[in-house]
Amino acid sequence: MSTRPLRVVQVIPDLRVGGAERVALTLANGFAEAGHAAMLVAIKGGGPQQQRVRTDLGVRLEILGIDRRSIRQPLGLWQDLRALKQRLCALLRDFQPDVVQTHIPEDDLLAGRCVRASGCGVHVPLIHSLQFHLHRPQLDLRQRMRMRLHGRCLRRAGQVVAVSRAVAQAVEQQLRIPADRIEVLHNGVDLRPYQDLPPTAAARTRLGLPTDQPLALGLGRLHAAKNFPLLVRASARVLAEQPQVRFAIVGEGDQRGRIETEIRRHGVEHAWTMLGQRDDVPLCLAAADVFVQSSDWEGFPVAVVEAMAAARPLVATDVAGVGEVVRDEENGLLVPKGGESRLAAAILRLIEETDLAQRCGAAARELAWGHYNLSAYIRRAEALFRRVLTETHA
Repeated sequence: MSTRPLRVVQVIPDLRVGGAERVALTLANGFAEAGHAAMLVAIKGGGPQQQRVRTDLGVRLEILGIDRRSIRQPLGLWQDLRALKQRLCALLRDFQPDVVQTHIPEDDLLAGRCVRASGCGVHVPLIHSLQFHLHRPQLDLRQRMRMRLHGRCLRRAGQVVAVSRAVAQAVEQQLRIPADRIEVLHNGVDLRPYQDLPPTAAARTRLGLPTDQPLALGLGRLHAAKNFPLLVRASARVLAEQPQVRFAIVGEGDQRGRIETEIRRHGVEHAWTMLGQRDDVPLCLAAADVFVQSSDWEGFPVAVVEAMAAARPLVATDVAGVGEVVRDEENGLLVPKGGESRLAAAILRLIEETDLAQRCGAAARELAWGHYNLSAYIRRAEALFRRVLTETHA
């Protein structure tokens, strides 16, 4: 197998703060740092994560700035797609990649066509969590049509990559992709920002939070799948027994209004802080006594790995890929999804049982740094890409 440097393209819609975008950026930066050639293509535009692109390491950033219009404007949509295909094909011919990796279904469909049209690279889509609503029991006609197109695209790809076994099973069952065509690649995280965290009290002071009260922290995009209203309901139960506990969430999204309504409805405004979108997540995690993941669905819980890297004791709902990372009673506590009483009880345990909290936090940090660090992640991804290239060109 060749050991020459790879040429890798990552394709994402834009550079907003989202899970797929973070993974694509991590891969582009990681491959560049490992000595490979990397290009990051943003279809629609830039965003807050643009400042994290390691152009100093040689990552080539291309922002196409093409607005994919609504399906209700078929002429404009056709014109946009035509221009987009031309631009992306030109970039591929210029860069001559070995691998073109996509992260959302619309880009899978587009990049697959461009790879075939340009003759450049092998398409290796990476499937995350909510793509085509794999977690939903019922789909409408439009969603079913999109899934059918997506399945056809994936069957033509060099390899389908899923971020967890749970996602791989959903892809196999709902998109009818053979199991031997799906490779599981757990996400990795650049953990270096978690090496030298400030003491908890100092972190809280910098965030303007009380230093003398326990803090339970949630982190993630304020999306329905994260079910932060569940955490609010659980907080009311925690406060009934431990009124000194405080709660905070880091993130933004379309569910913020619903979360704030739930906070008011339960009369717990005094105990809650909405920290919004921040670029100092390690500092926020350093401020927490307990990390809480209340999701109804997680393809792979990157925020959980970040909390583990910060040695935070954690509580998480046992959904999809979470149980592949969190080992109950060893490096965290797992609870059933949707159960506010069990979630509240687990939070209380980690606040009250300091030995358990310290043991779980230490084990979590060891696992995160040993398996989910950036260099290990890039080695796994590189081995996968080289194998796919060998099989494709055999």
